[in-house]
Amino acid sequence: MAIRLAHFSDIHLTARPLGWRVRDTFNKRTTGLINVRLLGRGARFFHANDVTAALRTEFASRGFDHLVFSGDATALGFPSEMAEAATRLGVGDAALPPGIAVPGNHDLYIRRSVRDRFFETPFAPWQQGQRVSAHSYPFAQKVGHVWLIALNSAKPNVLFWDATGRVGVPQLESFRALCATLDAGPRIVVSHYPLLKEGHQIEPRWHRLHDWHAARDIAAECGVSLWLHGHRHHWYTLPTAPNLPFPTICTGSSTQTRRWGYHDYTVDGWHLKGQRRVYDLATRAFVDTDTFEFALPRS
Repeated sequence: MAIRLAHFSDIHLTARPLGWRVRDTFNKRTTGLINVRLLGRGARFFHANDVTAALRTEFASRGFDHLVFSGDATALGFPSEMAEAATRLGVGDAALPPGIAVPGNHDLYIRRSVRDRFFETPFAPWQQGQRVSAHSYPFAQKVGHVWLIALNSAKPNVLFWDATGRVGVPQLESFRALCATLDAGPRIVVSHYPLLKEGHQIEPRWHRLHDWHAARDIAAECGVSLWLHGHRHHWYTLPTAPNLPFPTICTGSSTQTRRWGYHDYTVDGWHLKGQRRVYDLATRAFVDTDTFEFALPRS
């Protein structure tokens, strides 16, 4: 039995008006806005709306069973941006495949984002699943013979240079409990942060998942076969290694100029074949590029 998944990430959409308030001058959004307006991030995502429209066409036309979004829907984490991103992606559109979504660090820019569920509310149709607690994460969705497990690795950060993530002990314990309730089949984690960067190296101090060791070990204990993520804006794959008991795939940014792309996965039994699709500015459509494949480890 085979299923097809579309994996995309880090679209960084924005909206006008943002809904800026005086209190936003005194949190991380100010440095984020400087980055967008003055330091080049806005230019790198100049075509993001057009690329997202092309993505939505892909979702509707390529026969996917499920959509997988690994976070960073927004630039600054405003509710207006979140609503804009959900609308442009077609979240809840019955004509599109169902989806699963987790937030990125830009979506949880400030503490109020977590408290007031800025991400979870507009993405609610992609937040449905099996849970073992009243908390939003983790949760699991069954797609054919495959389990997709949403794990939130993003958190608000105060320091303007801090882009780190953390899963946290309570969520990891719920992750272990959730996995105990799942029946047989490949288990695929969907999270924003990577465990390791290219070459199986640890990410830089201010960009990494702090508790990646614990997340990796519990995922292995839970029989996870694959970890899908974004956060790093260029794509790469990591096969199993002494410090990585299952493969990981970063789809990169799906909308950043000259890095834009997403992955089309076919999971046939315990084998994954990936097709990278890259946006072509001239035709405003996606085209095939690289392919890759993995045998998914069995628990």
